[in-house]
Amino acid sequence: MMLGKLGRALGVAAVLSCAADAALAQDAPVRGGVLSAAMDLEPATLDPAFGNAPGKDRSVYNQIFENLFYQNHEGTLTPQLAESWEIAQDGRSVTFKLRRGVVFHDGTPFNAEAVKFNFDRIVDPGVKARARQFVADLGSSEVVDEYTVRVNFSAPSGAVLAGLANEAGMIVSPTALKADPEGFARNPVGTGPFRFASWRGGDRITVERFPDYWGKAPDGEPLPYLDGVVTRFISNSAVKIVEVRSGNVHLGDTILDKDYAQIEADPNVDTFPNHVGTAQFSSFNLTRPPFDNIDLRKAVAYGINREVISRVITGGTGIVTATFEPPSSWASDPNLKPHAYDPDLARKHYEASGHSGPLTLSVIQRDPDTRIAQIIQSQLAEVGITMKIETLERQAWLDKVLSYNYDMALQRANTPRVDPDMSFSTYYSRNAGSNYPGVRDEAIFDAVDRARSTNDQAERAKIYGDIQGMLLDNYYQTYFFFRNNMDIIRTGVKGVERDFSGQWIFTRTWLDETD
Repeated sequence: MMLGKLGRALGVAAVLSCAADAALAQDAPVRGGVLSAAMDLEPATLDPAFGNAPGKDRSVYNQIFENLFYQNHEGTLTPQLAESWEIAQDGRSVTFKLRRGVVFHDGTPFNAEAVKFNFDRIVDPGVKARARQFVADLGSSEVVDEYTVRVNFSAPSGAVLAGLANEAGMIVSPTALKADPEGFARNPVGTGPFRFASWRGGDRITVERFPDYWGKAPDGEPLPYLDGVVTRFISNSAVKIVEVRSGNVHLGDTILDKDYAQIEADPNVDTFPNHVGTAQFSSFNLTRPPFDNIDLRKAVAYGINREVISRVITGGTGIVTATFEPPSSWASDPNLKPHAYDPDLARKHYEASGHSGPLTLSVIQRDPDTRIAQIIQSQLAEVGITMKIETLERQAWLDKVLSYNYDMALQRANTPRVDPDMSFSTYYSRNAGSNYPGVRDEAIFDAVDRARSTNDQAERAKIYGDIQGMLLDNYYQTYFFFRNNMDIIRTGVKGVERDFSGQWIFTRTWLDETD
């Protein structure tokens, strides 16, 4: 396995938290310039309440919006729009003291009324906010005074604070939302370091420096350092790398293992490690034939050689996992075993299913999903199962899968999440916004509720292990492997930080004039 830059990157993954501070300590930040970043995933909306890629969307949302607090790279709740907070002894409320002198990009003052407006909107059943699933125990909000707000919970919760530190707790301008509720998703207004400028669908989102941003640099001058950020959407990893190496793009997300060699050889670029990785797995559509048949689900699962897929796609750096939770997650259960590869059992269950004819695997057009699909297609052919591949753009894939108009879907998730509930409530709760398989299992629904309602991490871990065991035993989904996430960055880019979900923060980012 290659050492050099990649070896150093993997070695510093554990101390990523020091990267931004070290960069600022060693060099005097340069003001000005526009950062060009490339992501493989375009947000469906710029309204955080309705984002459909939890965590991933935050690389864009972090530029425009802020929370009362957020989770830094180490998972610590860190003040942002709130200066302090106090949790009630019974665990059923938290009182926030808000930062003064903050304004939204449209000039609206930030205060307790703005916070109450946002949280009331999230819990309003008429709004049907997707982010509601991350704060299921969020109740009412009360204005104590202009800069104090009390947030009440319906029950003590082990997950609600993490939910408020993410999309569900991002604060939008009440004035802008009321003025244009339909258009807000494409013309967002927040309090963040950058204000929205334009969105060219399928290509890029542009933001510009907000001159009245409240944040200050160590020298007392206003943040951010950059004049703006252009976020481009490039799903092809090879194209993304070419753009970064040429200097057209400064930073690109989620490169593939096969591309590490060319980064190693280029003195102008480097790898940028992420503490969050990617789980690759598939859902079966349980709501209709043919995969409402467990024998057919077992046949497909037994026919897939996960070790081969992981080795081909990651070059040996990935690991086969029982579910989407990697070993680094406290919700991972080491006693769970992945679905086995057994061609004979695959043929046996396929015959027992009574199915004949082709099946269809729906895939998003992106790396490495299309390659994974081709390997699965080839492996299943060896056990007598014909699998056709349907390749779609992401939004078309989402529309098809979440309307349950599919057979089998290939997907992936950034994991571990800031709190396991952000995965389990998203996928497997009664009101899950992304219940891809169409699970209708009361035992699983009840378990998700129980895990969310306790603060005892050991108890929560046991419940999450039980849920994963039910998913495996019923073959609702089948899981393949976990791979580390690695970005590519030009060496002249300084001070890029990450939140706990692994997404970029550009508040203190700057460009070396020599780049």
